[in-house]
Amino acid sequence: MQESFLVFITKISLYPTVIFTGLVMFVTLYWVVSLLGMTDMDTVDIGESGGDADIANLSSTGFFTGLMLKFGLYGVPLIIILSLVSLIGWVLSYLYTSFLHQNFDSGLLYYVFGTGALIFVLVISMWLTGMIIAPIRKNIANIPKRNAASNLGKIAIVRTLSVTNEHGEAELSDGGAGLILKIRSETQDSLLKKGDEVVLVEYIAAANIYRVAPVKVKK
Repeated sequence: MQESFLVFITKISLYPTVIFTGLVMFVTLYWVVSLLGMTDMDTVDIGESGGDADIANLSSTGFFTGLMLKFGLYGVPLIIILSLVSLIGWVLSYLYTSFLHQNFDSGLLYYVFGTGALIFVLVISMWLTGMIIAPIRKNIANIPKRNAASNLGKIAIVRTLSVTNEHGEAELSDGGAGLILKIRSETQDSLLKKGDEVVLVEYIAAANIYRVAPVKVKK
């Protein structure tokens, strides 16, 4: 049992699997931190006009953005995309390391074939991830959009450890499961913390965020 575990650790530490092992560890840590309310998740909002992305002309986009559009990696939180790519890549690279890469000793061929496998696995992982999130993206696009302005003046509860002008989330009761809103505040970090009540005072559509102010406690 212990020997099998050591073999497993060795394989996930070999190139190129170690790259995806590191990514899986990163996204796992991010999910833990997010569940603890220490960070918020963002959605990759590129090319979502009617749910379709314009990938015919990528001249005006950066390479990374164009690549994500090509594979359909948009319309859902970035951490979900990264999680899927990392997990799929880790499984595929682990299989490569277990059955093929062991035929090469450490040396030039080891890294040449390893790099080739890394690129191949990454492309396949992005392609599969795009296929997985496609129906999710379409379902999100078909959900009737709420009038965000109608939430102004309502009271929400802070769910992140702090709220700044760059970070923060709050939960707004809507009579159902509740809404998770991205919020920002110009006040000092110490004035707004997890569990505090805030009032939604402004909605910034371009960034899909709300400016909030602390609810003043009546003395």
